[in-house]
Amino acid sequence: MSSNQQISDYIYYYPQVLDSNICNNIIDHFDKNAKWTTSTFATAYKNTGTSNVAMDEYWIRSKDEHHGHLKTGFEQAVNDYVGVFDKIKIQAYTQFRINRYGAGGFMNTHIDNIHYSHGQQQGYPHLTSLIFLNDSYDGGEFVLCGEPLEKKQGSAVVFPSNFMYPHEVKEVTDGKRFSVMTWIL
Repeated sequence: MSSNQQISDYIYYYPQVLDSNICNNIIDHFDKNAKWTTSTFATAYKNTGTSNVAMDEYWIRSKDEHHGHLKTGFEQAVNDYVGVFDKIKIQAYTQFRINRYGAGGFMNTHIDNIHYSHGQQQGYPHLTSLIFLNDSYDGGEFVLCGEPLEKKQGSAVVFPSNFMYPHEVKEVTDGKRFSVMTWIL
């Protein structure tokens, strides 16, 4: 990083990778049909349980309904990002994980520099990308490097998966918060 570059120079926010109708259809489908599990918090060394996270998760597979919409949204954002930072060579995307936070849901500050987590493909991710499926909840701010991101349905963010990019989800105080994430290896 040159002396005039900032950490924030490597965080890209995309205000609309999916339209609101698609987002609402994704939420409706998975909220009713997914086999949700309670998320746990894992480090490189162990699974620490649920003290650092309170959310439900479902790993979306390529055969699942709406996978194509999500893939298109992620590729739009990630392809733009690697077009700017062309030293990144995409090898694979992990499966997409949809996150459902109810009132009281949160995820403590962490980094995504993982090697093997939640049964995913092995390898250290280069990038993390999230798509925010709704904004009709209170609390639940996504805070990246100490700064909250704009809460906007259908938006996405892409950032490096390393120690310089700690992030968290603040406690949801009302409603349900839905997002989808993937790691780019």
